[in-house]
Amino acid sequence: MDLENKTYVFNDTETTGLNTWFSQIIQIGSVLTDSKFSVSEEINISSEVLPWVVPSVGAYKVHKQISTLKNDMSHYDMMSFLKNKWTDWSKEKELVHVTYNGMKFDEELFRRQFYWNLYDPYMTNTKGSLRVDLMVVMMVIANFFSDQIKIPKDKEGKLKYKLELLAEENGISAQNAHDAVVDCYLMINLLRIIKEKIPEVWNSAVLASSKDGCMELLKSSPFCMQGELYGGQSFAYPVVPCGQNPNNKNEVILVDLYFDPKELFEMKDSELKGQFGRSGAFKKIAINKTIPLINANKVPELSKFLDESEEILTERAEMIKDNFEFQERISLILGENITNWPDQEIVEQRIYDGFPSDADKLWMERFEISPWADKVNLIEGFEDERYRELAERIVCYEKPEFASPKMLEKYNEFIKTRLFSKGPWLKGGQSLDQAIIEAESSLAESEDEELNLVYESLLDHYREKKSNFC
Repeated sequence: MDLENKTYVFNDTETTGLNTWFSQIIQIGSVLTDSKFSVSEEINISSEVLPWVVPSVGAYKVHKQISTLKNDMSHYDMMSFLKNKWTDWSKEKELVHVTYNGMKFDEELFRRQFYWNLYDPYMTNTKGSLRVDLMVVMMVIANFFSDQIKIPKDKEGKLKYKLELLAEENGISAQNAHDAVVDCYLMINLLRIIKEKIPEVWNSAVLASSKDGCMELLKSSPFCMQGELYGGQSFAYPVVPCGQNPNNKNEVILVDLYFDPKELFEMKDSELKGQFGRSGAFKKIAINKTIPLINANKVPELSKFLDESEEILTERAEMIKDNFEFQERISLILGENITNWPDQEIVEQRIYDGFPSDADKLWMERFEISPWADKVNLIEGFEDERYRELAERIVCYEKPEFASPKMLEKYNEFIKTRLFSKGPWLKGGQSLDQAIIEAESSLAESEDEELNLVYESLLDHYREKKSNFC
């Protein structure tokens, strides 16, 4: 992989809440840089809160994006703009999308909300695009390179790795953090320091950002070091791969080399199954995500981080690599452990129910480019009921004048359900009535003028929604 020919896109979001299935992105920062992190272009776009979404008091208390509560770009237009911009940027060079905690949050939101709007959910990791989660890279740094990059600690000595805290600890101003574009620049400035002081760490993360690259790193000699953070403490393990799920090639098993392979080889399958988990010999990873790994040879003063001699660990790594029968056993055990998820009925939760057919892909393209008067006539042309439901929803909230009375009646009932009824959309969130109570209580107790404006704006938004849909 030619790292000097890479183009980086730093992405961050602000949202209505923390539920990645149902919360809405209301601000997107996306900054394009070259391989030296010189900025070429940036976008800062935001969208009005969707009619069926209840923005949480907690989220707005942090990011204060009150302009999104009314009179902003529509969510459909925002995601369309982002899709077109990323497509544009990818025409000349392959993109590496960089986020902070993105694998668990921002990336999942991008996927879901491209899907809501009938766009390809996998823009950031297909057609040559790659993904790196900088927060995971910081776990490697916190474990093995904390003499180069400062890692803040609290009064109890626990490591803290929030982006704004890391930035400030390393001399970067974090003023106005929790604005999507500002957070993009925090990542860029932090990476400039990382690349200057420990370029091997960043290069390793980018090389491992593809599935093939990750497997290449895992198989490299003598072995890899995995660095993790739990409860503010760092934990390091020497690991090698020892199996791959035959039903899901993204799922790979690592063996902790502090466990003697000779003992593992002698175990029955039932005993090996007991070694899966946090305290056991086996660690399950997903090679389509950023993993906190680095080759042992790249760790300075490696012996400081080992509880066993490098010689013994290297010998154990070779034993695992040479025992193909054992690797096959582990793979088969992993393949047996199939989770049968319950069928989902709510369209937002059905993103992973399968890829669109070729016919539906073409229909999505036609839907995108057609005038609104024609879009409504295309809805029933989708083969997959998911896309029919989403297309109908888009027409109803974007251009209700083109929707039929029956469509609008169904749409209004849908909004009422989301605003006032119980359901999975309330996980980590609130009904409209609950949000009103919290905002009123917060306003009564607050003496902060800036926060008072947030609470008042939220209350205006909530009350208008209640008036419109009660």
